[in-house]
Amino acid sequence: MTETIHSTSETYLFHSIQRFVIPHGEPSHQPLHRHPDTAELLLVTEGCVRCKIGTQSYSLPSGTALFVPSGSWHEMEYPAVPKQRGYRLSFTPPHLKSALMADVPQVIHVDDLAGIIPLFARLQQENAQPHPDSRITHHLVGLILALLERSTDTQNSIDGEKTIRLVKIYMEEHHCRSLSLDDLAVQFAMNKYQLARLFKQHTGMSPLQYLITCRIHTAKQLLATTETAVASIGSRVGYKSATQFQAAFKKAVGITPRLYRLDSTKES
Repeated sequence: MTETIHSTSETYLFHSIQRFVIPHGEPSHQPLHRHPDTAELLLVTEGCVRCKIGTQSYSLPSGTALFVPSGSWHEMEYPAVPKQRGYRLSFTPPHLKSALMADVPQVIHVDDLAGIIPLFARLQQENAQPHPDSRITHHLVGLILALLERSTDTQNSIDGEKTIRLVKIYMEEHHCRSLSLDDLAVQFAMNKYQLARLFKQHTGMSPLQYLITCRIHTAKQLLATTETAVASIGSRVGYKSATQFQAAFKKAVGITPRLYRLDSTKES
């Protein structure tokens, strides 16, 4: 049943809410589709869902929400993990709000997951009634969107410059380890897409590019000041094989590690 949700300044058109529970070992796939006039909100409460919107792919761990703008082509994949749980809410945003929602990060880390889950459950319960009360659905949808908006505000209010400075220090000290964007996101309690965006904004490069820079700078120092074997240096700075290290070094510096060592020796 579709209901119009009115407030003093905006109108939402509420369409439906569904809860999904996928048992262990049963992967599921929602094929490519779109809703020309309907936005979707996916809340993952357990497990991990993968979604592709247009050409962008997203991974949604427990405690995140995904906003799919109306008219967007998208598909969902539910991998075979111990259990998948969550909710799908569909609605039409107010006309004036639609443009603003385009700026909302599509993946939102939910600050108060324990507080928002009962709202989805209560909305589903109300929607299952023969005659849902629009006052209740209005209130619940408004609370859900307000809480997600607050989570977004929290993400946007992070001191980007200070945070990225700390991320850089961490990478400089731990670049010899296998570091992924997911690892950094967990370390700094951030959404990985937000972290990547902030890092690029403040440094002009991706986290992976900076990690490579740290590794190559350390390798150059070791090549110039020690007699350690090239393969051992590659391992020390985080590369899994000598071939991988050689390729990365030559791409960054323009010459092989051995030639760099020879040139360094001549200069000294």
